[in-house]
Amino acid sequence: MHEIVEKGLINKKYRKSMIKVALFYPSIYSVAMSSLIFHKIYFLISEIEDIYLERFFMPHLYGKPVPLRSFENGMPLKNFDYIIIPVHYELDYVNIIKALIGSNIEIISSKRNKPKIIIGGPTITANPEPIADIADIEIIGDLEAVWSKLVDIFYNEKIEPDRGLYVPSLGKHEVEVAYSNNFDSSTKRILTKETIFTLGVEVMRGCPFNCAFCMESYISKPTRFRKEEEIINEIEELNKKYNEKVSLIGLTINSHPKFKYILREAKNKNLKISLPSLRAELLDDETIGLLSDLGQLTLTIAPENSERVRYALGKEISDEEIINAAKIAAKYNLNLKLYFITSIPGEKEEDLKSIVNLTKLIKMVGIKKIHLSVNPLIIKPRTPLQWLPMENEDKMDEKINYIKKNSYYEDFTTYDPYLAIIQGSIALSDRDVLKYLIEVSVNGNNKVNWRNIMKKGLSSIALKERNEPFPWGHIKGFIDNRFLRERFLMFRKRIGLL
Repeated sequence: MHEIVEKGLINKKYRKSMIKVALFYPSIYSVAMSSLIFHKIYFLISEIEDIYLERFFMPHLYGKPVPLRSFENGMPLKNFDYIIIPVHYELDYVNIIKALIGSNIEIISSKRNKPKIIIGGPTITANPEPIADIADIEIIGDLEAVWSKLVDIFYNEKIEPDRGLYVPSLGKHEVEVAYSNNFDSSTKRILTKETIFTLGVEVMRGCPFNCAFCMESYISKPTRFRKEEEIINEIEELNKKYNEKVSLIGLTINSHPKFKYILREAKNKNLKISLPSLRAELLDDETIGLLSDLGQLTLTIAPENSERVRYALGKEISDEEIINAAKIAAKYNLNLKLYFITSIPGEKEEDLKSIVNLTKLIKMVGIKKIHLSVNPLIIKPRTPLQWLPMENEDKMDEKINYIKKNSYYEDFTTYDPYLAIIQGSIALSDRDVLKYLIEVSVNGNNKVNWRNIMKKGLSSIALKERNEPFPWGHIKGFIDNRFLRERFLMFRKRIGLL
């Protein structure tokens, strides 16, 4: 492997009295270094005088456990006092287990004295139970809201539950999701060319909309927008400091009240930015023109499904609004990336035909290249769909293949239905799922071993209806279950399941 070059590191020498903290992202280097929170934790800890930090990554994503050694100095993972693990993807839970097994660290926290393990991220906030028995602490909500408490824990080793801090060894206990209104505008990043994504700048947290399938929208409420001046200043400093394009981060960034102002300022200052998926009904000629002026080659929007299903999900955007956005994109010679979801409960053959027809109408407006991404619905906890089963793999495959065969596009991607069912099963599970995750970790997380685990009962978690109490019912967020049930009943009525 070629040598990895990094800039912006904090070089600190270890002294005997220092607290040793391992920062472990349970994926490969290029994915980890694309994570904004990974950079944030690195600098927060490294700047504390008497705490010593080294980073850990997975050497590969598949196969059996191997010993993990630090990226900086090759120190074994088990030699650290604390391991902090940010995680964003349920299938990466297996990589956490593999790292512990390979490093000869006891998996179950009640049997382990050290290292103490702290895990956080959106999947943990939604449902901390699948890997609760591994963690000494699980962070529920925003890191900033609990940071001072974590630093106290590093020093005094006294672990107690609090707002945003879940202590699984105490059994299931009510914990409130911790939110922060303080968006740190630090421009400290480790720069490397090995990343999957570019440098990130947060525009907002949460989302003002209530799409029934979107877990992150519900767990990250209330919606909080950063001040536009802070956003511009951070982009400008990062551009100057690293001479790299900056990605704007947020669930629906063009819902920011000053979104056009941000784009205009970026244009006037010749800033280099890239943007995620945008809400189609909030796009107009000026906005798309600004995107073109800023060097965007592709406009990304998410129609999700047919207009009927879209409205049932709470995404009340008409086909006309989507086609209008496509027309403007064509005017500015932009490509179009479209995200669709299929295998939604209550979906009919006419909805699949509507998706195909929408791609045809979009192609007719003059879009030179359509990238079509069609993915099966993964039902997640803390959403209005949490009561419903997912479709089986064969039905998912059939629907994806129908859309792929009949739609208009130049490029097509999808997410493997069997992985979708595994992901959903883990996300919706209780602590007893850990036995499956350990088994597949020991044997190697390849397709054959996952298939065997699915047959033993893992897949049934996602494929059946659910009733309260849910495994995650003790997590108290901004949105309560009563609101979710109201949205669930609204979805069922609109989609025709009542």
